[in-house]
Formats: sequence, C-alpha cells, structure tokens
Amino acid sequence: MMSNSPSQQILDHIEQVISMLTFELENNRRLTQTVSNDILCSNFATTISSNVKVSATDRCSQSSFDSKHHQYLTPFVTMNNGPTSFSVPSCFHHRSGSPTNDQNLIIFDKEHQSKTSSPPISSEIATTTNFISNCSVDKTVEELPKNENILIDGFRPPAVPLIVFSPHMSVWSPSNNLTDSYSAHWSGKQMDFVGMIRIDNITYRFMGSDQVKAPPMQQTQVIVNPWRTVYTFQSAGVQLTLAFSQPPALDDPYTYISFYLQSVDQKKHEAQLYFDMSAYIPINDPNEKVDWYDDLSSINSTQILTMFSFDQIAFRIRGDSEKNNWGYAHLIYDGREYPYTKTQASGQTSRQSFIDGQPLPANDKRKPRSASDNSSVSAYVINFGNVTGEQVESFLTFAYDDTYSMYYFNDYQVPYWRSQKNITMLANEAIRRYSTSMEDVSVLDSLVIQLLNKTAGEKYATLLSLVIRQITGAMTVTWSEKFQTTFLFMKEISSDGDVSTVDVIYPSSPMLLWLQPEILKGLLLPILMYANNVTDISYNLPWAPHHLGTWSVCDITPDEQEQMPMEESANMLLMLAGIVQRLKYNVDFLKPYWSVLGTWAQYLNSTLPDPGNQLCTDDFEGPSPHNVNLALKGILGLGAYSLLLNYSGQTEMAKAYMNDAKNYAEYWMTNARDSDNYRLQYDLPGTWSQKYNLVYQNILNLNLFPDSVALIESNYYQTKMLNYGVPLDSRSSLTKTDWQSWIAAFSTKEQQDTIINALYKYASETPDRVPLSDFYDASNAKVLGFRARPVMGGLFIRALLENPIIPVDIKPIFTRRGKE
Repeated sequence: MMSNSPSQQILDHIEQVISMLTFELENNRRLTQTVSNDILCSNFATTISSNVKVSATDRCSQSSFDSKHHQYLTPFVTMNNGPTSFSVPSCFHHRSGSPTNDQNLIIFDKEHQSKTSSPPISSEIATTTNFISNCSVDKTVEELPKNENILIDGFRPPAVPLIVFSPHMSVWSPSNNLTDSYSAHWSGKQMDFVGMIRIDNITYRFMGSDQVKAPPMQQTQVIVNPWRTVYTFQSAGVQLTLAFSQPPALDDPYTYISFYLQSVDQKKHEAQLYFDMSAYIPINDPNEKVDWYDDLSSINSTQILTMFSFDQIAFRIRGDSEKNNWGYAHLIYDGREYPYTKTQASGQTSRQSFIDGQPLPANDKRKPRSASDNSSVSAYVINFGNVTGEQVESFLTFAYDDTYSMYYFNDYQVPYWRSQKNITMLANEAIRRYSTSMEDVSVLDSLVIQLLNKTAGEKYATLLSLVIRQITGAMTVTWSEKFQTTFLFMKEISSDGDVSTVDVIYPSSPMLLWLQPEILKGLLLPILMYANNVTDISYNLPWAPHHLGTWSVCDITPDEQEQMPMEESANMLLMLAGIVQRLKYNVDFLKPYWSVLGTWAQYLNSTLPDPGNQLCTDDFEGPSPHNVNLALKGILGLGAYSLLLNYSGQTEMAKAYMNDAKNYAEYWMTNARDSDNYRLQYDLPGTWSQKYNLVYQNILNLNLFPDSVALIESNYYQTKMLNYGVPLDSRSSLTKTDWQSWIAAFSTKEQQDTIINALYKYASETPDRVPLSDFYDASNAKVLGFRARPVMGGLFIRALLENPIIPVDIKPIFTRRGKE
C-alpha cells in the first residue's frame, strides 16, 4: 500500500515533472524518428533475470520512439540472427542480491537485521528514491538465442484474452477464429465488439459472428503474448494485423486496440475500417436500460464515445458471474490520426450501413432503452485512404470507469486512477502514453517469454503467456479516502464470487512472487487488516479468515466464513514468509500484525500434527478428515512463522517453533507412509494424493522434509499419469492444473516435462471453449466447472524456483501512479 507522506508527495512531483518532459519529447519525436533495432530504455521499472549476462553502457539519452511501432506488433517475439540486445536502466536491477539458499539466513539476529532492513520509510518511497537516483546509467542485456524466444505458432487456446483488466471487464473470444462467434465475458455473457474493413469497396468482417452479414476476412494467425494478443488477417491483397494490448500496470483501466494495414500484392488499395462496441458491454442483464453520449475533448481532439447503465447504483448487485451494472464504458479515438466518422445508433443499422458502403446513421435519440431493444452501438469508421506496401497504423482505446470499485467494510473505494483524474484526463493520458505503453508491453513480453522458454521450453512459455492476463485481470487496485492508501483485491471467479479468498491467492502466489512480490503483499494487507480488527466488524477467530465478502462487497462476519482453519492460517504464513524473503527480509510492514500472526501460529501448533476433520482448499472433492497434504501445509506454515520470527530478530522463539515443526514432520513421515507413497489420509492405507504443498518448502528453503519425500511422491505420480495429467488423488480422475505444476516443480526434469506436456495437451484439446480452467478430468480433458480463475499463477512455480526474477519494484505491474 502506498502512503501519502510529504516525502512521497515530493517524489511524486518530481515524477510528474519527468513525465511532462517525457511527454514533450515524445510529441516532438513522434512523427519524425524511428526506432533502432535495439529495444531502448523504457519509462517503466522492469526486471531482469539474475542469470542473464549484463554489460554497462550509457544509452538512456538515446531512447527514441516510432509513432507506428511496427516492431512492437510482431505476432511472437522474434530476433535477428546472432545476439541482439535491449536496454534496461540500471535502476531496474536488484542492488543487494537475490534471495540465497544459504542456510545461515534461517537465523537472524537484531544486529544483522539492523544492517539489512530498509530505513523507516515505506517501501514505495524507498524504491522511488532508488529509481530516480539510479537512472543515470543503463545496462545492456544480451537476449537468449533466437530459437529460445518463440511461442508455438498454431497453439489453440480454449479461449483467447482480448480485453481483460478487471473481473468485470474480462472479454474473451471462445473460438478458433475471431469471426466464428461474438466475444464474451468470462462467464459466457455476450460482450460483443464488431470489426469490419472495406477494401476497394468490398466489406469483410474481421471480428464478430456471422450475424453481421459480411464475409469473414481470412484469419491466418493468432498469437497470445503475456500482455498482447495479435490476430493476422489477409484478404483482397491487404493484410490486417489486429492487436489487443494491455498496459502492464494494474491501475490502467484500458486496453489499446491497434490496427496495422499494408498491401501484400504490390498494389494500392483503398481501405476504411469499422469498429464498434455494443450496449451489452456496460450492463449485466440484457433487459437493463442503456444510455449513451459522445464527447470531443478540447485537448488533442480526443473523441470519446460512452455507453452506460441508466440506473447507476453502485454495489446493487454482487456475485460470481455478475458483471457491474454501474460505471461507464468508453471507446476513444485520437482525432488527429486519420479522418473518421462516428455514431451511436442501432447496431444492425450501423453495421449494415458500412457493409453497403453508406455513411453511418445519425445518432439515435431513442434512449435510454434496454440493451436487447434494437441493440445500440458506439461506432467509428477510420478512413486509411490508399494502403500500400508500407504498413500504416491507427488505434482505439477501450476504457472502463466503474466509478466505485469496492465496498470494504463501510468504506466506499474508487478505482485508484480516479483519485487523480477524470475520464477526459484519463483518455488523453492513454493516447499520450500509447508509444510508451506499447514499448512497455513489448519489453515485458519479451523478458517474460525469454525466461519462461529458458525455464521449460516453448510449451511452457506458450501456456503461461496465455494465463497472465487471466491472473492480473482478476485483481483490482482501489483508493481509500478513509485509510488514505491503495488497496488491492482479487476475485475468486467461477468457483465462487468471493473477494480475496486466501486459498485462491495462495495457488496464484508463485507468479506474484516471481514477477512482483509487492502485488502479493498488497493482496494480503486487506485480509490482515480485517483479521486485526481495523474494520468495523469484530474478527474473533483464532485462525485466518477464508475471504472478505462477495465481489464487490466486503462485509462478511466471522461466523459467515467458510471455515478452513489450518488451510488459511498456514497459507497466510507461507505467503508472508515468501514476500519477506523476496523483499530483502524487510518485516516492517508486519509490525501491526505480529499478535495476529502469533495467534495463527499457536492455533497450528495446538492442532498439528493431525488436522482432524477440517475442510481444505480441495473441498470440491468432499470431506477428507486427517488429510495428510493439509497436515503437511500446517507443518510448513509453522516453519514459515519461525522464519518470520527470525527475520524480526526473535530468534529464541523462532527456534522453538522450528523445533516443533521438525517434530511434526517426523510424525508425518512415519504415520502418513504407505508402501510406495504417502497416503491421502493418515487413517486410509492404500490411498494417495498429490502433496503439492511440499513445494513451498523449496520456495522458502525450509528443509523440514528430506528430499526422499519428494522423490518417493514424484516417482509414484508417474504411475498414475493419464492422457491429460495426473489425477488429484485416488478418489477419481479429476485434477487441477495449478497443483500439477506444483508437484512437477519438485520432480525430476523428465517428470516435469511429462506433466507440462500433459497440461499443454489439455489446453490445446479440451472441448470446452472457456478461459483456461484449472479443474478438469485428466482422462478426457473435459472441464468440470471452473474457468478464468487466477489460480493459474501456480503454473509459474517452476520459473520462480529455476529462473527467479531479481526482486525489484516493477512499478507498471502494481501501479505506476503516485498519489497526486
């Protein structure tokens, strides 16, 4: 969370001045300069692998931007022959070393802590100070060889992310071709955008179903990068490349929709492009009334077309598959780019007019009306004129303003950006930052794909590139006037509509620890505050809460919780220890919560080594008393608490808890053992289960269990492998993608690859066209109910262990805004 101290205000002011100067430079360069073959300094904090070779160079002043950004649109990351390089400012490199496996770090004393802890200012201020002071010198980073940085061409995702930046604004294509169906919300509710192109007076459809009576443009490729989805089409001698690019910052509520056109037959072609958003975008139910308006900004000729639910009542509905029916959807165009026309009228009339070569109809005055009543659209036609072999580009920006994002125990919280700007300012910011944002996306996509390829190859990189927006799109960054700080929340999605479910954050934690631990810290703080009675509800349970409420309302009382005492208490302690290790052992943020953490640890200590009859995160399988995997988690959770005590200088208490954890581990190995494996339950011989929780020992370097436990289990799993993966346990063939990736992480390389190949095969062949499900039948790849869940962050466990990103603050991933 971000404080609003005087120091922060000064730093924010400096950053604003830098941003203003950068803006002026961008405007001056935009139409005159091109980008060199290198990817140059970006105006954002990124990360770099600890095992990538670096050499010094000073190139910050040489950074330049190309207004058309052709090189940022490659369907997949490609390289020239031989080593190439991209520039990363030195301030983005970790300055005091990454977490080490040195066992001496288990015991900390106060003297050592005083030398390594951060100064008594917030981590945000400390990082910003380092960011500004260290940006004078750049580093050049050698990229990986060409054949290690390519996603698999021809991969068939079960659903393709298009516009995914919040649980409500989560738009996917459930088809092989973008013209096979309308786009939809993750829940399946229609959220349609329609795109057409007129080439030499013949109209083709490149987005939307065949209800739009124009022939489909031939789709030749779709590639899903981490923060960008790229479609390529070709018809009538023209190639159209369509890109949906998501700025990495969680507080940017917009997606860029870019159009790249060029002739591919050595002829000139006249081209006009049509794109609309429908009335289904800002509402939850087709019978709800929709209104609309347009606005032309006096700054930069920014055109904004807006649609919204007529009844604006925040938090009137809540739930799992429910969308917001409050807030405003905006389709934005930079009027300086190309000549354009626009309308807000009947979708059928607007689309048919373009097909027939007629002007768009006048704005429809019959409003408000239900979304299903001759459904209205907001539409643009962009006139590209004559298109030649030289690629031309334009873009639209889709933005969503939900006005109020979260109700947190009697605290109405707004989207973070809204604490600083109105929609006109945001629209102009989005257009101004287009070049920078596209570069941010390109550099971060490249880095992530490189590291994933290096970790486990093309299939791993391709699969994980698909799920990154699925994970980040489940989160929302808010601003609280009451607490004067940012908040971060995660929606469970599809299995329930819960807010910040602890045992959903837990499986997502590997990606967050790998990419930016500050995000995971931000997710856990609202839970810690609730458990510590900072809210207006008294929390009186001796174990950690399960969740905070039903999206988007946090108001749950302790007795309404889905009680998972050992599960959630251990989850919190394990994740907090992971955060502290990744943040250079700084425990300052835990100061208000030591009493709560101690209560949870005492609960674990009093319940172990046998949890009895408790629910665990795999509750969909039914009751499982004396659950061995749950006991394993509790033991590791107790060890994690010992680490936290050590990092705070409480070494004697830490030793006592670690000794208890070791004793429980000995009990576990004796009483959970079966002939060839470890059991599902202490009292059920002849059973087995995935002991996925064991991998957190590797993350934290706990060493409570010998390597032989992982070896025995991983060898046994291979005997249970089905066509699409390893079942969760001996009760059925159902399985989970996240947990399979965890057991793979403590297996041999050959076993790891076998599991990754099975997961890739499942994603490619599942008959259920929904955002990738973590819950399916390992025998036939059929989805068993879940979809679009952020638990896919668990797939990053292998990257976290094998190719850790150096822990620095990646401002664009959490938030790039300081409180103004």
